[in-house]
Amino acid sequence: MTSVAGGPVAVELGPDEAAARVAASPPWLAARRRAAWDAYTALPMPSSQRDEDWRRTDISGLHLERFTPLRDVDAGLLAAMRLQRDQAAPGAAFALDAPAADLVITDADGLLAQGVIVTTLQDAASRHTELVQRALAAHTVDESKFSALWNAMWRGGVFVYVPSGVDAVAPVWIAHAASGDGAAVFPATVIVLDDAASLTVIDAYASPRGSQPLFSDAIAALTAGRDSRLDYIALQQWGEGAWHVATHRASLGANAKLRFFGATFGARLQKAYWEASLDGTGAEADIAGVCFGDGEQHLDHQSLQAHRAPETRSNLLLKVAVRDQARSVYSGLIEVAPAAVHADGYVQNRNLLLSHGAKADSVPRLEIRANDVKCGHGATAGHIDDEQRFYFMTRGVPREDADSLIVRGFMDDVIARVPHVGVANLLGTLLDSEIAGEPQSGVTEVEG
Repeated sequence: MTSVAGGPVAVELGPDEAAARVAASPPWLAARRRAAWDAYTALPMPSSQRDEDWRRTDISGLHLERFTPLRDVDAGLLAAMRLQRDQAAPGAAFALDAPAADLVITDADGLLAQGVIVTTLQDAASRHTELVQRALAAHTVDESKFSALWNAMWRGGVFVYVPSGVDAVAPVWIAHAASGDGAAVFPATVIVLDDAASLTVIDAYASPRGSQPLFSDAIAALTAGRDSRLDYIALQQWGEGAWHVATHRASLGANAKLRFFGATFGARLQKAYWEASLDGTGAEADIAGVCFGDGEQHLDHQSLQAHRAPETRSNLLLKVAVRDQARSVYSGLIEVAPAAVHADGYVQNRNLLLSHGAKADSVPRLEIRANDVKCGHGATAGHIDDEQRFYFMTRGVPREDADSLIVRGFMDDVIARVPHVGVANLLGTLLDSEIAGEPQSGVTEVEG
């Protein structure tokens, strides 16, 4: 064992593994990785007693020394993730982020003919250095313990670049797969859109069903140039033993438009940051999400809508349903810089408690430092409305079916915001299974 600040780390997640990552990287990335490892060893683990971000999320039970880097992925899991692609977006290119093997890219011929680049982040770091550096500039290596660890340890990853003026002919479906007892994974997604480009990305995270321990430390770096359009969907289905920390961060140029949708079903504990930085005049971000928790899941979402330029607009809607002893935590901030006059931002979080033991905390906030803006927030939490239930039951609908209809109706308007019809149908099916009492933590493996 090798001791570092924040607790002991197994050799595989310690200096030897960090050195191996450095050796496999081009000089600029090697320097970044060394700085990241130094930051990781210096920074303490987040604390619910000390850090405001983590005040409602306790990770004292996370012991990194019990995890080792992912070495292999079950073929049945990969087949299951590919099947989801086939069902929801059969025309999408399929990119596999599996550290144990070279990136597998299929069905990308149309994109490649347009000049779209779909490759590993490791390959892009050498062949498309300027693009990768631009995308990672918004993710400093020392901003947090987990960001530092990701910067030091990610391997493989997926990189997508869309040239100026290109409307990508097909979506890109990215599969971040992990299996095995005690695996540590560092999913990496980097998307760069040049001016007036457009693309749809489905970023899927999954492991097999079951309670096997898993640690996931993920970053998605999204850059959208002037007049571009990015539709980004994150689907999280880690197994019920997973610890998942993720940052999904978008930087938007002038008049760029982002439609971001997040769907959270899996993990024992999740801390996910959804962030949009509206850096150019007229940039717009529509962020929506659905979360269903059961058992003893602890699912924490934290959002940032950062208005940094004039005439920018953002809107966020997160709907959550929790039952059993599950807990949802949401903290959202709309931040308006002095230069962001005429900013328009709204954030709302709606929570449905399906059991007396379930809990939902919501803390939306505004930080406004500009004049002539329009910003607001809202949050609700409550149980199924008795009058709605009574309405259905007086028309012959059994109580259990009535409750299912009410929960589905609660989620329908947010599902309508999914920026891809096939994925919306898939998420609706997953929700229906959750409502019927079939948790969607993890996926069922299939024969390849």
